[in-house]
Amino acid sequence: MMEMTRHYTKISPIKSCFIAIAVGLNVMLAMATVFSAYGGMIDPDEMVFASIVAMMLPGFLIAGVVMLLLDLMFWRRLSLVLLLGWVVSGPAIIEYMPMHLFTRKLTEQEKKRTFTFLTYNVLHFWDFRGDVPGLEKNMTLDYILSTDVDIVSLQEAESIQGPWKVTPEQLYELHTRYPYGYLNAAKQLTLLSKYPAEHVHLDLPPCIAQRVACFRLDVKGDTINLFNVHLESIGLSPADKELYMQLYHPSADRKLKEELSEVKSQLISKLSAAYRERAEQARALRECIDSVGGNVIVAGDFNDIPGCYAIRTIAGDDMENAFTRCGFGPSITYHGNRFYFRIDHVLYRGNFEAVDIERARIPSSDHYPLLTTFLIDEP
Repeated sequence: MMEMTRHYTKISPIKSCFIAIAVGLNVMLAMATVFSAYGGMIDPDEMVFASIVAMMLPGFLIAGVVMLLLDLMFWRRLSLVLLLGWVVSGPAIIEYMPMHLFTRKLTEQEKKRTFTFLTYNVLHFWDFRGDVPGLEKNMTLDYILSTDVDIVSLQEAESIQGPWKVTPEQLYELHTRYPYGYLNAAKQLTLLSKYPAEHVHLDLPPCIAQRVACFRLDVKGDTINLFNVHLESIGLSPADKELYMQLYHPSADRKLKEELSEVKSQLISKLSAAYRERAEQARALRECIDSVGGNVIVAGDFNDIPGCYAIRTIAGDDMENAFTRCGFGPSITYHGNRFYFRIDHVLYRGNFEAVDIERARIPSSDHYPLLTTFLIDEP
């Protein structure tokens, strides 16, 4: 009887250890990506940690790309673990970084049924850069005028006349171009419109009384209810922001462990409180939207990321995000203090659709504006 022999490939203990570590890292990174992608589905009142982790999705995706390259070089089969995590997280990743490469081409007839809409947190029309030498007029206001947009929705705009080089010529052009306007010094929520518009008084709950302004516009014969919003911010003090900045440049006489402890006790606690506040505001705002009904645009400074609990609650099952529908890439709208996030959004529903959205890089505010083109459906 012929004796059969088997040959086994012996794996060294060191290699086995490295493989085990690689498997663990891939699995943990894939799971963290999925949890981050859908953390916004969890009510912050139930688990605020999920909302904080949702902010880390860009970091997990970058780490995933690095890990994928290592897998392809050393452990190709392990790359399937990360790829599976990305597939499961696909809808959230697309919402964070939509890939609409081309703008829809409109016919001449369709162009007649379009209107343009701009939302912009203007930082009180100050200049975020400080006193810029040689600047002769207000750059923020100059940008708004240059767009010649039909409807302008502004946050942090309690006054247009201020110390930051607003010229009489700019004011004259603004008032001439936009005959319909509403300036709320208390809420700092302003509307400028070429179309007839009126402020709608709503019995708003205390949590959003100073965070939302509603306007009714007559746009080419269609009634559109616009909600200009500025939801709860993180509320970081100058000291908090300085602490955050120091993480990039730790000083020699401070230990990193102590700095991270301060971040946990100060920044994370304020983040948690802000998430809970926005959740309450989002639920109240959604009730107001339902009570008004009809065509709706909800836009402004949400102080929160795509796919967060607040946006999911406000959007519900019947509203779309203009950037998700026709934007491109992982764009940001806030750039102050090295916090780089897209926290300004345009949600809508009704007999019109977003066909284009642009984010301009205007450095005079700590926010970048979003300019959306809407196409009204054929009657």
